[in-house]
Amino acid sequence: MRSFAAMKLRPAAGAAMFLTLVPVTLLVPALYELVQGAHGGSASDAHAFMTVNMVAGIIAVPVVLRLTRRWPDLRMWLTMLLLVDAAAFLGMGTASGLPALLAFRALDGATHLPAVTLLMVASNRQAGLTRGATFGALASALMIGVAVGSPLGGWLVRFGPVWVYGTGFVLLLLAALVSRWIGSIPDVPREEGRYRWNWRVGLTWVPLAYGYMDRFSIGVFVSTFTIFLAEVHGVSAMERGVLIALFMTPFAALSYPVGRLADRRGWLLPILGGNVAFGLLFASYGVVSREAMPFVMLLSGVSSALMFAPNLLVISDLARLGHGEGLFGAFQVAGSLGFLTGPIVGGVLVAITGAGEKSPAYASIFAMVGALELVLAAASVMLLRDIARRARSAQPTAATA
Repeated sequence: MRSFAAMKLRPAAGAAMFLTLVPVTLLVPALYELVQGAHGGSASDAHAFMTVNMVAGIIAVPVVLRLTRRWPDLRMWLTMLLLVDAAAFLGMGTASGLPALLAFRALDGATHLPAVTLLMVASNRQAGLTRGATFGALASALMIGVAVGSPLGGWLVRFGPVWVYGTGFVLLLLAALVSRWIGSIPDVPREEGRYRWNWRVGLTWVPLAYGYMDRFSIGVFVSTFTIFLAEVHGVSAMERGVLIALFMTPFAALSYPVGRLADRRGWLLPILGGNVAFGLLFASYGVVSREAMPFVMLLSGVSSALMFAPNLLVISDLARLGHGEGLFGAFQVAGSLGFLTGPIVGGVLVAITGAGEKSPAYASIFAMVGALELVLAAASVMLLRDIARRARSAQPTAATA
């Protein structure tokens, strides 16, 4: 019965994840037109448009998770959050000025990130012993949503901002509808600590560190690395888009099979191997030739796929061992903080190393980020082995898996 439930959950949750991610990424390539063109905003206003979304989501995730303890119907929460998010897109499309636009953008963040978190929680509860495959399917849907949303938003904005917001509104309504098809999401006994993240236990910080570092490096990637490609290699905007697609495609394609492999062989080797490989590859960005860059992007996507679903399995195992389902929310918060600080740190380092007449030390910046990935792997290997050992010795049950 649990296997059948997981098979029913996987396509519905994956479709909901895809439909939820596309609207958010629609806005990224259209940022100038939506903020500066439509409302006469400044470059700072455009940055605020991105920042207020993440800050609102970071605040909302623990609040929503706490409320789900009192009203535990996750399907109801998913439907409600996605409907409100759709209303936020409608509000952004009809906003009369920048204050209203930013207010609706904050509402978007406060509903989107909790919805993504609850999709992960629902998958964890219902997937049973095929959690890796289910998390892998979610990761694939997430990356495909990102890959579709960015070029689609760039195309739609040519016809006006209303097309961008209107498309996001429709897709979020569909996501709310699909969330009703996920099926029954079992509640769990309300024993003490079942929901709350036990942050005092050092082991629980390990997957959060991986979540933060993963999104931090992606933040540096989408900001500093794309500027590096243009300034140093003279790569056009279209070519940069192709390189990013070469990164995302293997990530999306391999997340599901990696999740299945982790179900069968364990998550320890994939997460450590993927982290080391990604760190070495990231460190090479500033020294490899332009001709070799497509190959490096493909390998970067492969190594990222090795980490994502296994890291969610680490969180799932810790929750099953009694360290709190709230870890899924903490993971989302850590990732958002990483994505928020990555471009800031990258920008500061570019400014410092490129002061005066000097060219920014891009190679050193990428090497530093890659080294941080390697340090994380080295520092966490014993802790990850301890979590894996405890998970193997625990008795997995349908109620807590």
